[in-house]
Amino acid sequence: MRLFIPLSIQRFLWGVLVSAVSANLEAQQFASSQPFMAPSPYATDHQLNQGPSQAQLYLQNQYSNRQQNPIQLGVPLHQAESMGAAERQLDITRNLPPLYSQSRKESDFTQSRIQQVNASQPAFPHAFDSYPEDPEYPEFDTMTEPEGVYSDSIEQLCAESCWGWTVLPTDLLYKSYLAGPKEPRMALAILHEKDIGWQMELEAGARVGILRYGSLNDNVLEGWQLDVEGAGPPRLNMEEEMDLEAADFRVGVPLTWRRGAYQAKFAYYHTSAHAGDEYIQRNPGFQRINYVRDAFVLGGGYFPDPDLRLYAEIGYAFNTDGGAQPWELQFGVEFSPIEHSGFYGAPFWAVNGYLREEVNWGGNVNIMVGWQWRGDRNNHLFRIGLQYLDGKTMQYEFFNNSEQFVGFGTWYDF
Repeated sequence: MRLFIPLSIQRFLWGVLVSAVSANLEAQQFASSQPFMAPSPYATDHQLNQGPSQAQLYLQNQYSNRQQNPIQLGVPLHQAESMGAAERQLDITRNLPPLYSQSRKESDFTQSRIQQVNASQPAFPHAFDSYPEDPEYPEFDTMTEPEGVYSDSIEQLCAESCWGWTVLPTDLLYKSYLAGPKEPRMALAILHEKDIGWQMELEAGARVGILRYGSLNDNVLEGWQLDVEGAGPPRLNMEEEMDLEAADFRVGVPLTWRRGAYQAKFAYYHTSAHAGDEYIQRNPGFQRINYVRDAFVLGGGYFPDPDLRLYAEIGYAFNTDGGAQPWELQFGVEFSPIEHSGFYGAPFWAVNGYLREEVNWGGNVNIMVGWQWRGDRNNHLFRIGLQYLDGKTMQYEFFNNSEQFVGFGTWYDF
């Protein structure tokens, strides 16, 4: 038997069925926690600056509780990320050790600042600045700059409390004495002595750091450091066609310490004196001596002001020859601005006293005054100025002779 349904009833039933399906789809859409539409990932900056679209406004009204909406308006879907994953990445970033580059100048030119923000903050906080305030989303207009941590280098991350190992540091914790006559450096001085005339005092030497355990902040010189030093200061006689008069050679291994305004040094050095061949030929009756010192030195310094240092040291030679005696004493004061003044430089002055047992605790006083330039990438010094020395000679082959020098010099200190 075939059921016959009038055409009008069939149309009515089809309408009811279509309405029911539409109502079911709409109910599922409203019950879902995911929005059915998101901004296009290909939206231009101009479109973003015009404010949210009608579809975005509709989503804002439907999802008044932002914690239930994992997609931020104005962010392409392929860039959306869950809050939990972002927070886990933030925790991992905080636990990573900071990268360290010893050259602080390189970090000044590197545009690599890291900004830490909360994962719940929109990725485009200014995308809706031109849009009127929404009572449900006041943070779009009132959001302030996030409290982030900006870091250029290890200086800001570590301050002065972060210590570690540094191989071949570019600076010294215990600088050589500026007026010390036997300190390793590069130097050339034209000096006049009242009895022997014009002399050229040269020095080819250096002092460098090998290993440091101390502050990783280049602006904070603290810790322990092992250095090596060496120098060969010859004297040329300008009155005798630049003949070599004498040359002293020195090598050493200082272990230094510094903390705040205080510093200390414990060092070993070896020095030996040699007469020049030309000098021996001009003075046939001269009896050469084999002057040798192998000594330990204990020294200390204090900075009443960052630009001013007071220092003193005592040395004891456990091996001597050629008239050398064990004990020696050195002390002085020096003014050397620590600021990097660039091309203009700054004035300096230094006074050093050196007493030795082998000359009945006599010695010499050395005074320098002039202008200095400090390196931008390190604290090396280039100095020019006047020098005055009075007392026992700086050349130990003639250690009993007294001299009085005055003249002009240039010095490069490490």
